[in-house]
Amino acid sequence: MLMPPYHGVSLNADAPSMLDRLGRIADAAKISILVLNALLSGVTLTMSFLVRLAREMPRFSYFNVEVPFAAAKPRTLTDAGGEAILGPFDGEEAITMMPDLDAGASATMPGALLPDLLRPVIGHHTRGRRREAALPVVN
Repeated sequence: MLMPPYHGVSLNADAPSMLDRLGRIADAAKISILVLNALLSGVTLTMSFLVRLAREMPRFSYFNVEVPFAAAKPRTLTDAGGEAILGPFDGEEAITMMPDLDAGASATMPGALLPDLLRPVIGHHTRGRRREAALPVVN
């Protein structure tokens, strides 16, 4: 997993510079790379940039979306990127996981926040059992 290059809120790389750097990483990598699209960096990664990245550099096929109104982004990303997008993930500590799963997210990136409780939700949702996914987990 990596974030785009950033040096603080006011010093952002432009798209060609980011593509160059990410291309060098993709050339050196032996595994798929998940891009963290988070406002924390101060870098805005547009959906068109992410789709271009996935199409031009297949190692970049997973995206963790942690931006405002994220629930609309997984579907937008997969609709625009097609088969180049293998995994749009929900971010934000799984707070918006259900709307993000409904919008096409394939997983969540909750940090260490209760993965044992989140896994059944994703399992039910993936199998088309949204009602069960929305029910509280009872031990």
